Amino acid sequence: MKPIKLTMSAFGPYAGEEIVDFTKLKHKNIFLITGPTGAGKTTIFDAISYALYGEASGSSRDKDCLRSDFASPDILTYVKLDFELRGKIYTICRFPQQERKKVRGEGYVLKNAEVELVLPSGDILTRVNAVDEKISEIIGINKNQFKQIVMIPQGEFRKLLESESSEREIIFRKIFGTESFEAIQRKLDEKKKNLYKKISVTKTERDTHIKHIDPSDDEILLKLINENYLNITEILTRTKDLLKMHLQERKNIKKEIEQLDMDIERFQKDIMKGEEINRNIKEKEEVQKEYNSYILKEEEFKNKKVKLERGRDALQVKIIEDTYKHRKSNLKIKKLQYEEIEDKLKKSEKNLLTYKEILQKEEDKEIERKIIWDAIVNLKNQEKKAKEYEQKGLAILSLRKKLQDKKDFIKELKLFIKDEKKKFEENSKKLLDVQRAEISKEKIDRVIYEKEFIINEMRNFYRNTEEYMKKVSKHTKESKNFEEFNKEYISIRSKYEIMEDNFRRGQAGLLAKNLKEGIQCPVCGATHHPKLATLIGEVPAEKEINDVKNKINILKEERDKKITYLSDLNGMIKNNEEILLNMREKLSTVLGEDLMSIKITDMLQYITVKGKNISIEIKELKEKQSELIKIVENKFVIEENLKKLDENIKNKEESLQNEEKNYTELYGKVESEEEVLRGIEKEIPEEIRCANKISLRIKELENELKDLEKNYKLAQDNYSKANIEYASVKADKEAKLKNLQEEFKEVELLNEKLNSKIKQCGFKDYHEYNELKIGEDEIKSLQHEILQYSEKVHSLKDRLERILKDTEGLKEVCLEDLKKTLEEIVLKKQQLSEKELHVFWKINNNDKAIKEIEKINKNIMEDEEKYSVIGELARVANGDNRERITFERYVLAAYFNEIINAANLRLTKMTGDRFVLKRKEEKGKGRKQEGLELEVFDNYTGKARHVKTLSGGESFKASLALALGLADVVQCYAGGISLDTIFIDEGFGTLDPESLDNAIECLINLQKGGRLVGIISHVPELKERIDVRLEITPAKEGSKTTFII
Repeated sequence: MKPIKLTMSAFGPYAGEEIVDFTKLKHKNIFLITGPTGAGKTTIFDAISYALYGEASGSSRDKDCLRSDFASPDILTYVKLDFELRGKIYTICRFPQQERKKVRGEGYVLKNAEVELVLPSGDILTRVNAVDEKISEIIGINKNQFKQIVMIPQGEFRKLLESESSEREIIFRKIFGTESFEAIQRKLDEKKKNLYKKISVTKTERDTHIKHIDPSDDEILLKLINENYLNITEILTRTKDLLKMHLQERKNIKKEIEQLDMDIERFQKDIMKGEEINRNIKEKEEVQKEYNSYILKEEEFKNKKVKLERGRDALQVKIIEDTYKHRKSNLKIKKLQYEEIEDKLKKSEKNLLTYKEILQKEEDKEIERKIIWDAIVNLKNQEKKAKEYEQKGLAILSLRKKLQDKKDFIKELKLFIKDEKKKFEENSKKLLDVQRAEISKEKIDRVIYEKEFIINEMRNFYRNTEEYMKKVSKHTKESKNFEEFNKEYISIRSKYEIMEDNFRRGQAGLLAKNLKEGIQCPVCGATHHPKLATLIGEVPAEKEINDVKNKINILKEERDKKITYLSDLNGMIKNNEEILLNMREKLSTVLGEDLMSIKITDMLQYITVKGKNISIEIKELKEKQSELIKIVENKFVIEENLKKLDENIKNKEESLQNEEKNYTELYGKVESEEEVLRGIEKEIPEEIRCANKISLRIKELENELKDLEKNYKLAQDNYSKANIEYASVKADKEAKLKNLQEEFKEVELLNEKLNSKIKQCGFKDYHEYNELKIGEDEIKSLQHEILQYSEKVHSLKDRLERILKDTEGLKEVCLEDLKKTLEEIVLKKQQLSEKELHVFWKINNNDKAIKEIEKINKNIMEDEEKYSVIGELARVANGDNRERITFERYVLAAYFNEIINAANLRLTKMTGDRFVLKRKEEKGKGRKQEGLELEVFDNYTGKARHVKTLSGGESFKASLALALGLADVVQCYAGGISLDTIFIDEGFGTLDPESLDNAIECLINLQKGGRLVGIISHVPELKERIDVRLEITPAKEGSKTTFII
């Protein structure tokens, strides 16, 4: 990164707009920044740093205190920087948060911080976060790294030299892009943890399946399953043996069930056969009984046949009788209709005469209707003129009202504008308060976040410490238990060894007792026995020895398990110790206190007290935060109010101008209309100026005329209707008389035909016919009943003959004994089926458990094999090795060696070959990660020492050499980072003349490689050696800059 042009406005000691054009240097890449103290030399560095990162170069300068005290209130504070990077031009401009004068009225408003970054493509970024991220991306380093390797301000020069290993790691990671190596470390550690977790979960799953094994009556298997440390192989072996036994048991039960099924089938067939015999015998008795009941009804159905025949004869007469009765009824109705029409004709004739008289009276009123019509026409002409006069008067009244309304509205509008302007001022003051509250809230938010982070770290440490202490306590307890158990084990084992020795010696004595000289020994075959074994007092039995041996084996197995458990517990304690140590180091850093010397038990009390204090501080801060949030929450509402008020004021002022203009125009119109009204009054007499009275009289006459015409039309309509009705009724009477005469003749003929048909069908008279007459439905019912009876008798007779043949020689069967025996067999089968199902579930459960356990065992073996490789890789890569160096630091150490070599080329020259920087390779105290520690070797003493022991001048030379060496190496390796510029603020005053000459020579050589070197210094020798200067001149109006080349 090379600066092209720096523009500062109202920044630091620079009152107006001050431009530093670096293009004036041309090919001279080293220059000196000079001027009196306080003139603004360091401000040049501050401006560049602020433009890029939003912060000044020195840690003591607050970004909120950058505005110039010399600046006019109208001038805004900002910094603009044009710079070149890898052949591309970038422009960035930043405005800090500041107060500016109001556009309207007096006073100030708070202007928020702004930023604008113009990219080579022409794209513009304006969001603060987006710009900050983009700057870090294109330059390749953050603000802290920038201050350590590019722009080294006062008080910051020694930081890179004296940084801790972890701080250098962060700087080098960004520069050399070793994030992938750190990612490999994380990935390996994640894989290790995931595998360990997976194996633990899988083992838990396997234990769950083991707990689901049904041991039945196998007490040994039950004991193995319930042990804390499971013997998987033994459990699987015994479960498989139990499974074979259950399979054989189920096979035997199935054979018994098959035999019972055959017995059930045989008994079911016997019962079905007996039930069929009993059913046929019962059916024979029921059919015989039903047949006899039907034979008894034979006489009854003969009488019903006679009744059916006479009913059919009467049915022929009934057809004529029904026609006769219908026509006779019609004759009666027509007679009544004729009598009614005669009465109606008389009434119609009377109505006709009445309506004729009324019509004559209404025709006589024609002259009266004509007089009223003429009066109405005359009055309507007068009403038209009166209305014209009144409308003109009303129009003028309306205009006068509008004029007054307009005047009132203008007055209200002026008052409203005055109120809105007052509200605008009030809201502007409120917004300023909110903006101040926002700044305070941001600071409190940051403090709360930091303190809550500390609290979380302390809670984690407290939890881990408690867990660690529990494990230590458990380990102590289990160790004591193991010691007691081990004593018992050693005692029994010693007893066993004595018994075994006595047994062997006893066996030798017994053998020797029967040996004689010259007879071969059955063990070695010798015939000479110089020293025979003697019999001991009591020889233990072999069974007794075997019992003790079995007990020892059981105890040994339990002892091995206890040893494994204690070993695992010890490993967890060690792991917890490492975690606690790292956490303690982290807490020491965030709290800024040395906690490494405090005892672990005292740490809990310390954290409790410290945590309570911090919690109280957080509570107090959150109360302040809540108060500020309530204030800040109103910001949007206030801004919206200001926006609306500003718009309202503009709109209302524009409306006021329009309303005043309209008022003038309306006033002229009112004057013109009143002049026209005065002219109309001269033309119309006063008595006919009221149109309302004329209109009422017209309505009275129109209503009177309407009533006369209505009565005349009604009389006409009534007479016409009465005349039509009379003619219609008269014609209807004549037709009904003719119909009545024809109906009478037809009834007489039907009566004669009925009497003739009664005699023809064999009835004495009408009375006999009427008694024997039945309806068609009854005839059909009798026919159906007689037919059904005949068919039923025939059916029962056939059925009885068949059943008598089928049951010949058969007796009723007793079914109770057969059913009882069948129930007993079915119950036995049910019991065996339940037993078989119970055994099946055991087989299914245990077979499934065996398969799952074997499958899980295979997975565990595979995962444990992976864990043995990945776990070791993760351990070594993450620094758990002899050198305590992580994989990434191992790579960074190689880069660091090159940086140190490049730095030593200059340092040896500047120090007369006395000092050489070197990377510290010896392990330090504690367990913290190392590999990037720096020390200096003093050739005068022949010893290495820490860089912090260097004097002021020595540390300046070492820092300068290290910064230049870093720039050299970065140029070679970091393709994404271009370090073409270095700025140095003071430090040369600590050098002796010879060291100063060597330092200047190094910097001159550096600028020959194309790098821009800027130096702030008061040292006179530098002015003599460096001919290009940027002179800063202070004045009452603010400082000015001038390049002297």
